Amino acid sequence: MSMVTYIGLNFPVEINDDYTEEDVNITYVFSESEDRQIVKNQHFTTLFVYELETKGDHIWDMHNDKKILSPHNFSKGDYCEIYICWNGEEAEDSKKKLDLKLAQLPVEQVEIYEKCLITLKN
Repeated sequence: MSMVTYIGLNFPVEINDDYTEEDVNITYVFSESEDRQIVKNQHFTTLFVYELETKGDHIWDMHNDKKILSPHNFSKGDYCEIYICWNGEEAEDSKKKLDLKLAQLPVEQVEIYEKCLITLKN
């Protein structure tokens, strides 16, 4: 089983099927369209659901240096949702919900586990 990081956005983005040197890619590695639909219906309020592939630090390892690399192309007031779970457990209830504002990073300490729903607001 694999840990999957889903991201929900209110705008479509291009899927990256090719290997890149970027720290974070929007692609589909482990999830199927049915899995993403479950996450959209059960956890997200956003219109589009994708999967994040991370290299190096995980998306939830947020600190001041990463603030620059966070979803920086969001308009003021926009947001994204991130849901982390084991592949196959998308329909289970979330165990923890966090609302984070990019302007207030760094976050002192955030413990993120499986089945955690994070809303990042700009």
